[in-house]
Amino acid sequence: MEAARNAPKVKIPGQFDIQKIFLAERDQPLPGPLLPGQEPRRLYPWWKGVNAIVCQQAFRDADTAFANWKNSARRKGGPVGFPRFKRRGRCRDSFRMFSIRLVEQDLRHVRIGGERGGQPAFTVRLHRPARRLARLLAQGGETKSVTVAREGHRWFVAFNVRVPAGAPPRATRRQRGAGTVGVDLGVKVFAATSDPLLINGTELQLFENPRLLENAGRQLRKWQRRMARRHVRGLRADEQSNGWKEARDQVARLHALVAARRSSTQHLLTKRIVTQYEHVALEDLRVKNMTASARGTAQSPGRNVKAKAGLNRAILDVGFGEIRRQIEYKALLYGAAVTVVDPAYTSQTCNRCGHVDAKSRRTRDLFTCTRCGHATHADIGAAINIKTRAQRPGPGQERPQGAAGVP
Repeated sequence: MEAARNAPKVKIPGQFDIQKIFLAERDQPLPGPLLPGQEPRRLYPWWKGVNAIVCQQAFRDADTAFANWKNSARRKGGPVGFPRFKRRGRCRDSFRMFSIRLVEQDLRHVRIGGERGGQPAFTVRLHRPARRLARLLAQGGETKSVTVAREGHRWFVAFNVRVPAGAPPRATRRQRGAGTVGVDLGVKVFAATSDPLLINGTELQLFENPRLLENAGRQLRKWQRRMARRHVRGLRADEQSNGWKEARDQVARLHALVAARRSSTQHLLTKRIVTQYEHVALEDLRVKNMTASARGTAQSPGRNVKAKAGLNRAILDVGFGEIRRQIEYKALLYGAAVTVVDPAYTSQTCNRCGHVDAKSRRTRDLFTCTRCGHATHADIGAAINIKTRAQRPGPGQERPQGAAGVP
């Protein structure tokens, strides 16, 4: 604290300061003498074809990142590091705009506005009709911003629409009758529920991990090796060979395919949970701590580093944090409540007598209590314990979140 108080105070330019510099320097010619017959060139010629709103939103994001870093000690959550600048080919290609509207004749085209002296206006055809967006706009919604992003070989556009707030949704009779469900997340069984979910006419409690990243690993390794062999050290990405660019595009396409399949699986599960139950209980998992590296340091190297790295990849492939995020925001839409409980010893506790013993878990799937002899699937027993803790919250328990948990 004393070092922080005595450190020199450096003013970080804000959004409007950078924007003034950008507008002043954008059209300035390149300094220096010109050869005979040479026309003056601009300092950054690519600025001419970029909409100024895109740059302004980038300045705004940078301002927010620096503010989060400076206020890291006063913000909720973990510490925030110094902002890292984007690198070409190493970050997600995306930009945000305002002047985009839906062409309502066929709902398959969007009109991107231009600016004077900059990017001209043009129309883009969508892959499928934007009927849902049209319904929101017809209900009085207002488009606030539009984000255009590339995932693999495809471009996506996401409209941020503000709609008038209506009455908070209430749980249906079916949800109220079902009551509470506990959800246990894992690696082999990526989700286990204390009570069955009805999916396509079948009641399920265990959902096997599809291992999407592992299944695509053979193709990923193949194209990543080609990408490494074809890379020429010292050349920029746009100067590399067409073979290297082909391998790079294939790697990006495979990662985008895995992400799309993972998102589809997560959305299927989370929507079934919040629409069939009134109250959802989850574990308060610290995914960042769970996936920390076991490499250690040069003085004290870690053990079983390779096995821990594989476990970290499997945890991140399931997406514990994304499943929780989807359940929490969907609960607000369907009138459900969400409670987060302490995950300690949920898989070592007997859901019948409450006895805690690590030896009760005989195998990965079998749980047999050493006191009462009760036998059940280990993940289902953990989900039942999560449900019990949510129904009888302790002193450090979080209050239910969602429409049904609002006082």
